[in-house]
Amino acid sequence: MRFVRVFLLLGIIFIQSIADSIIDTSSTSESPNQTPQIPIVNGFKKLYSLHADNFIFLESLSPTHSIDANQTQDNTILKNPTISNKPKILLIMDDIQNASQIRQIQSLPLKIIPSIFPKTKYNPKTPLIAQKNAFYMIHLPLEAQNFEQKELEPIKVGTSKDNIYTIIAQIKQDFPNLLYINNHTGSKFTQSEKDMLNLLSVFDELGLKFIDSVTTPHPASEKISHQQKRLIMQRDIFLDNEISTTHTKAQLKLAIQKAQKKGYIIAICHPHTSTFKALKQMSDELNHALEFVTPKELESYLSSQAITHYTRERFYANAQ
Repeated sequence: MRFVRVFLLLGIIFIQSIADSIIDTSSTSESPNQTPQIPIVNGFKKLYSLHADNFIFLESLSPTHSIDANQTQDNTILKNPTISNKPKILLIMDDIQNASQIRQIQSLPLKIIPSIFPKTKYNPKTPLIAQKNAFYMIHLPLEAQNFEQKELEPIKVGTSKDNIYTIIAQIKQDFPNLLYINNHTGSKFTQSEKDMLNLLSVFDELGLKFIDSVTTPHPASEKISHQQKRLIMQRDIFLDNEISTTHTKAQLKLAIQKAQKKGYIIAICHPHTSTFKALKQMSDELNHALEFVTPKELESYLSSQAITHYTRERFYANAQ
């Protein structure tokens, strides 16, 4: 009986060793045409390799709505998940209109807020783009002094409040999680106190907030903010009004300096190749010096500091 037990034990060990050798052989003797099988896990419209830096975008995957507020779309926990003592930066990237631009934003180790164009007959799929990002804004075309884009019909000076409501309500329906809107162009519209009062009133009715891109030296939002004692956040600096990596990096350094002086800053950039290059090259320096926040996080911070009027840094000599 004792001999039988020993024999069975030796048999089990022998079988296990054969199984191990089979596994080892299958993992090391792949044919030249065979693709290594790398373990993957589901991410936000991506599959992430556990053993490689590469990932595959899956456009057909349904969007997830369980992303933590302190988590990016690539499942990377942000370095500063809570409001810290660092100077705050809200970095908005305007003119977003396709999934490729969103992917480029998500490839950077920075919390960048895309501002997406509303749905138009020329580009009806922008609401789908918004689903790829936990944080986003809408880039609302408003009438400019000397600029027109036929693809983007702006809200014009003199538009009735009812018509403004119809336009914004449709945008809200297309983007149900929308909270913040900034203006695309608008140098004429945003100077008009009457029109801005109508626009802001509609925003209030629909639970939306306005961030002024400041495309004119005389934005009516400043006067309205004082009159109504309401916080209206404003752009401090354009990073890439000159399209070059060198200029954008210089503007980023200037933004750091101004944020350290004031405590917070709103910067706007655009999806240029040179801009992505500058942001990538300076990502470590930016994350070290500043805390990247969402519009809601910045608004909460300003409220905690009892700031009811946004103090805008003047960058006309350097950035406009």
